[in-house]
Amino acid sequence: MKRAHLVTIVIAAMAVAFPGTVIAQDEDPLYVAVSCMKSSAPDYEQLELEVWQPVHQWLVNEGKRESWALYRVVFGDRSKCDYYTAETYRGKSQLNAFADYAEAFAAVHRGKDAAALGAKTMASREQVSTELWVQVDQTEIRPFRFAVVNRMYAADPVAYESMESDVFKPGQEVLIEGGYRSGWAVYALVSPIGSSIPYNYGTVDFVNELGPVPMAEAMMTGNPDRDLDAMSDLLALRDHVLSETWALIGATEARTED
Repeated sequence: MKRAHLVTIVIAAMAVAFPGTVIAQDEDPLYVAVSCMKSSAPDYEQLELEVWQPVHQWLVNEGKRESWALYRVVFGDRSKCDYYTAETYRGKSQLNAFADYAEAFAAVHRGKDAAALGAKTMASREQVSTELWVQVDQTEIRPFRFAVVNRMYAADPVAYESMESDVFKPGQEVLIEGGYRSGWAVYALVSPIGSSIPYNYGTVDFVNELGPVPMAEAMMTGNPDRDLDAMSDLLALRDHVLSETWALIGATEARTED
C-alpha cells in the first residue's frame, strides 16, 4: 500500500457550506476536526447529545465554529473508533480562535457541576485521535442520515483534485438530482501527515438510504463529452484505502444572523 508523503496542499474555497447556502469563491475554506472516540459506557451517546451538543450549539451561535456533529460507525472497524465527532471552522481565524468551554457550559447548563459532568464524559469514552482536514470541493448537501467516508491516497494532489472537481463532481450532482445521494464532498488531510499515514485525501457521500447507485450512468450523464472508459482510467490517480459508513446521531443547527 502506498503511504502519504509530505505534500503542499493548495486550499480551494468551497462552493457550499450548508444546504441552500452558496459561499463566494473568495471566502475562507472550511476546516474539519474529526475525532475518533471509543465508547466505554452505555450512556456515552446520551452525554454527547444532552450535555455537549448544547455547548457546541452555543459556540456556533457565538461564531466560535461553524458546526458540530456526532456519528456512530455502522459499517467499519469499531475496535478503535465506534463514534466520531466532527467540528467545522470557517477559515484560519475561526480555527485558531479560543473557545471558552467553561463559559459555554455555564451559559447552557446553569447550576450544573461542569467538573463532574466532564469527568463522567471522560469515563464514558476515550478520545483516541483527532485529524484536521480542509475541504477542497463539494456539491449541495441536503439533509442526510448516513455519511459514507472514503479515505484515499493520491501521489499527485493537483491531478487528483482536478479529477474529483472536474469529472466526478458532475456525476455526483446527477446522483443528487436523481435522489440517490444527498451530497458529496472532498477533503485534503492537513494533520497528521507523514510516512505512517496511508491516506491524504477523503471523500464523503451523504445518503439517506444505503445501497448501490447507478454510478456509471450518472458519470456519463454528468460528463456527456467524456468517454466512460477514459473516466474509469482516472481512478488510477488514487488508491482507495478504506471506506466506512457512519450514521448521523446529532448535530448543531446553522448559526442564524441577527
